[in-house]
Amino acid sequence: MAPMNSSNADLNLLRVLDALLDTGSVVGAAARLHLSPPAVSRSLGRLRKVLDDPLFVRAGRELVPTELAKSLQGPTQVVLGEALKILRPSMATDPINLKRRFAIRADDSIIAVLALPLMERVQTEAPGVDIDFLRDDSNHVTQLRNGEIDFRIGVHVDEHRDTRSDVLLTDRFVAIVHKDHPLAGRRLTNRRFADAHHVTVSPVGKRTGPIDVALAEIGMDRKHITTVTSFVVAAHLVATTDLVGSVPRTIATTMARALPVVSLDIPLPLPTFDVCLTWHDRHSDDLAHQWLRTQIVDAVRDLG
Repeated sequence: MAPMNSSNADLNLLRVLDALLDTGSVVGAAARLHLSPPAVSRSLGRLRKVLDDPLFVRAGRELVPTELAKSLQGPTQVVLGEALKILRPSMATDPINLKRRFAIRADDSIIAVLALPLMERVQTEAPGVDIDFLRDDSNHVTQLRNGEIDFRIGVHVDEHRDTRSDVLLTDRFVAIVHKDHPLAGRRLTNRRFADAHHVTVSPVGKRTGPIDVALAEIGMDRKHITTVTSFVVAAHLVATTDLVGSVPRTIATTMARALPVVSLDIPLPLPTFDVCLTWHDRHSDDLAHQWLRTQIVDAVRDLG
């Protein structure tokens, strides 16, 4: 590799390289960086000249990284992470002095129950802090790496060498019904549960899950199922109909404070599940990040 001319050095080129390595296309990198494809192509041309390597070559419609490009992926992420540390203001000893904006990705239902208690804490202790709550996205790991988001809260956690996760709570499913529903105040049996008209949650319209597996093991099934896209929508439907919803206990407890619904234990051996907080390792020693992680943990604890 030819010696690099320092006059050609530009941190923005590293952002382009990182996006190209992650997406494998100029169009994908452009969308990630909010640039035009020609602008990304020009930056790729500069990178090729600076590093004296093609970096990416065509394989059908995709760009395949050269060995040099692959070897640069880890160091590029490290350098970008360190740059973010320098460019973002650190927290003084007192959070009251902190001026910073954080971004949290989570399922709509998690945001619905967590946003209020978290913001109450933040506004009291650090009024200079703002938070963007963003809908969950399957691309959250990449967004953690490139600094687009600070945290992701969710059930499905992929293990990566450069991310860290803590369990916020262990939850389980319960049934919810309108407070005047015929099942309210009665012990829920498997037969009563199976015979009800259900509302279940699936962003893609999937009608079966662990509940149906457990019912099938005792020779029963749910014959009437309506699907919606979020637990909050399910709770509102239950509050105005005779539908029976199946939602996480934490959602049920929070919704019962605002809606005329009550919870019932589902008499089935259903698995529990963990809701986890995930962040990038470069933030592990960031005092401001540590402080907000504590606020999130405490806000979840306040949910009961």
